Amino acid sequence: MQRLIDPGGTWASPPPSLRPSFTGFLVWRDLEHKVSILYPREWSVQEGNPTFLHTPDGAPFRATVTLRASRLPAAAEPGDLEVLRDALSGGVATIRGALIERVDAEAVASLIDVEIEHTYDADTPVDGAEHARWRRWLCVMYQRDVQFSISAEAFDGEAFEYWRPAFVSLMRMAIFADWTAEVTGRSWETHDLAPVEIGPQGEATE
Repeated sequence: MQRLIDPGGTWASPPPSLRPSFTGFLVWRDLEHKVSILYPREWSVQEGNPTFLHTPDGAPFRATVTLRASRLPAAAEPGDLEVLRDALSGGVATIRGALIERVDAEAVASLIDVEIEHTYDADTPVDGAEHARWRRWLCVMYQRDVQFSISAEAFDGEAFEYWRPAFVSLMRMAIFADWTAEVTGRSWETHDLAPVEIGPQGEATE
């Protein structure tokens, strides 16, 4: 196992009373690239490439999670960890006003995971704010020739920290396997594409 960490800044989790709650999880799957993730059942999905997960309309803050899977021209190897980390960090650094606060890269067997947390300036006004400062948690996972990225974004500050526990759940529930197999016992069935509910009810926790 290889692990490269640049902890950067720190953050404080909101108290339990201010954390988002949800009643269960639904499964999102990419049948072509064989990746899946669990997301709160109250969230909405905008399918496409990429796919967007949107927080509920009645939530106190807005956030968006972007999912994108793609095929690489060559398989990623554990020995590529430092190169992948530096390439991703370099790309983020080109974003307007980008300030990278945390970089974490890890390789376990054939699975490579690179995470970056950073803030940046919005290109256009958002929700009436002319100079909006956003925070993004970007996780890019590699297994052989498949790349799966998860990008969680919200306004920097209270909005992002409110959703951070939910973001933690999303990031840790992304797998190169089919979550529906936990319910059906069969992986990557295509005849029924309706969302499958899985997992216990409860509150998002870290």
